[in-house]
Amino acid sequence: MILHTRTVPGARVTSARRLALLIVVLSVSTVWGCTWLQTPSRPFAAYEPPAAPEYTDQKNWAALPGKKSRVSDVPGGGVDAQATARADVFYVHPTTYFGRSHWNAPAYGFWTRMITGSTLAGQASAFNGAARIYAPRYRQMTLAGFDDPEVRVPGLALAYEDVRRAFRYYLEHYDDGRPIILAGHSQGSRLVLRLLDEFFAEGPLRDRLVAAYPIGTLVWEGPYERDEATIPVCQDAEATGCLVTWRTVAEGADPSLDSNPGEATDGVTVCVNPLTWQQDDVPAPPAANLGSVGLVMLGGPGKARPGLVGAQCRDGFLWINRPKGPGFCFAHADGIYHAYDYALFYMNIRQNAAQRVEAFLAGAR
Repeated sequence: MILHTRTVPGARVTSARRLALLIVVLSVSTVWGCTWLQTPSRPFAAYEPPAAPEYTDQKNWAALPGKKSRVSDVPGGGVDAQATARADVFYVHPTTYFGRSHWNAPAYGFWTRMITGSTLAGQASAFNGAARIYAPRYRQMTLAGFDDPEVRVPGLALAYEDVRRAFRYYLEHYDDGRPIILAGHSQGSRLVLRLLDEFFAEGPLRDRLVAAYPIGTLVWEGPYERDEATIPVCQDAEATGCLVTWRTVAEGADPSLDSNPGEATDGVTVCVNPLTWQQDDVPAPPAANLGSVGLVMLGGPGKARPGLVGAQCRDGFLWINRPKGPGFCFAHADGIYHAYDYALFYMNIRQNAAQRVEAFLAGAR
């Protein structure tokens, strides 16, 4: 899907933002059934990837402390405390490129930047009350690549090359020994898991890990519980040095639809309930939900809706009742609420990030 537009002199930035966010909505609501519209015509092996982003250039960071971006939005109310925060978060955005011109997108394309802005507002901003936020742009794999194992493996490897270089740049130029949160969603979470394996399984960075939030992707229980050199699953709201994750589906849905061709589907996957922060199958009522924020935040931060959904971990998925209302109606027709993994539990994530940072700092004193 390639869209063409003209810039009208004097046009308000909010108009471009509204159109970009509309594209997000249309993409998540229709693209799963129309991935051929996003499939490049050339095979991956015959394709020349875009130039690698240079992280010395701030334009290749979607968010940096002191740089104006939508990561400073505070949906649902609250305070952007990045200026005084005592921890950092390294956030990797999900797929925000749905075109067919590239298997791996240029890091600085216009529409990609605009749509990534919505993920900063609706996901990464959940951490701005507890940490300074660093979010690199990267040559993400386009959505259609997930359907082809011959593309998915090298496509994600190329994306990880950028994220890895960005993280190393962060360590060399921005890091000052502060506690670290890793966070991502979907494709970004896959890359966060690779960062955990490479940089945090052992060594000094492990002692600085507040928590990881690789939300909206498969996390197998086995590799993370096999020995002491791996990252454990968080068992309560204040545990540190651990990870949490979930994949959201509505009651009555077929969760097998939330899978990609050629990927393993057997085994036990991790689900931590974001309303209780427990890895169990005890249902949490809607009253435990501090506030959901609709995916479509037109014209600025959205408003939180407390008590919209309850949640229960079961068979490796997070099950919810179907939410109703503006901003929550663009899920997959079969009940896969992948696009809302953050949005449905936004205020709980925001509170929990602050809890874990405080617990980490208390333990360090």
